[in-house]
Amino acid sequence: MKILVIFTAIFLITISVPLSAQQLPNDTVFKSTGQGSEGLKFELLEVVGELPRSWALAFSPTDDLWITHREGGLSQIKFNSKDSNYQRVDIDFTPDDLLTGGQGGLLDIIFHPDYEQNQWIYASYTTGTANNNTLKIVRFKVEDTQINELEDIFEVASAKDTPVHYGARMAFSNTNALFVATGDGFDYREQAQVKSSQLGKILKMTDEGKAHPNNPFYENEQSAVSYVYSLGHRNPQGLVMTGEQQLISHEHGPAGGDEINVIRAGANYGWPVITNGKDYIGALISPFTEYPGMEQPDLDWTPSIAPSGMTYYTHKVIPELHQHLLVTSLKFKQIYAVPYSQGKVGKDRTLLLETNVRLRDIEKDKQGNVWVLGDGEPAVLYKLAISNTAPNAPTNATP
Repeated sequence: MKILVIFTAIFLITISVPLSAQQLPNDTVFKSTGQGSEGLKFELLEVVGELPRSWALAFSPTDDLWITHREGGLSQIKFNSKDSNYQRVDIDFTPDDLLTGGQGGLLDIIFHPDYEQNQWIYASYTTGTANNNTLKIVRFKVEDTQINELEDIFEVASAKDTPVHYGARMAFSNTNALFVATGDGFDYREQAQVKSSQLGKILKMTDEGKAHPNNPFYENEQSAVSYVYSLGHRNPQGLVMTGEQQLISHEHGPAGGDEINVIRAGANYGWPVITNGKDYIGALISPFTEYPGMEQPDLDWTPSIAPSGMTYYTHKVIPELHQHLLVTSLKFKQIYAVPYSQGKVGKDRTLLLETNVRLRDIEKDKQGNVWVLGDGEPAVLYKLAISNTAPNAPTNATP
């Protein structure tokens, strides 16, 4: 484990300690100049280093943290609240049909709402070949680090020949409905407006991977359109379900036009007919920023921030973040706090500046701690903390 300290002048100190019997840091910080509107300063503590290139964080209902690795494999981080130690367990999960490269690989992970009874874990990954690939959803169980009862439950019907814009985020409702966000495949952006295509959509299915009968365009179990919950998405990279059962997503625009959207069944979010972004060469994608029957974003980021992970924070451990969407950024390497309550999205503010780390994902645990995944190889797991006074201020909560 390495502990990094970043001061305003970007002065680095690195200390190495053994990986076994690891102690959570509580008095040394990866310090940022980020400051909230209430005057609080936030910082990151490096907790687990030397991870393979990773993509997603997820807490199980038993509050262990799981991390997916792009080339295959999982890490399970088990915390001990009594002595602040943790244990890292690596699990060999590399499907035979896993396709890596580009933006593909082993991507999201999520736990069934009844996990403590049925032990089902769900994962999304890319499969196929460079010229014919798609997104796949599987579920499985883990016993003594071994994968058991692996089941293929869903595969996006619209294959493509581009290794990008997969979407891949998942969220469960409290009625066991599984939502899956899919990207537009980049070169296939018009498909986001075609209801029979599963590109550029948010899909809703049962926990067994069948089209949900309550979907707005439901025809039958076999029809691709029966899975569609909302359409007109570019490349969703954040998907959360609030405690009030409101689905919220964010997605990458092109050069500008990153969005947060409060998702409604059957709604059309406009891509590529309406957008506040331009093509990467500066050309107009569409002359329209509004169009009848298409939703306006609840929040627009222009210029783009390249949003990655997202979690909805409702704990009182950091009361200043209560009822905020927390969003990580790849481009600006920051964390954004966006107020959200009763269907309304507020103005964002930046919690961290000058982290010098691309941030891939963000999650919260039951105790109200916030955990952040640094992108890259090696990847790093951080813990968000408050520092009001001195660099050696303690963390905001103990796992």
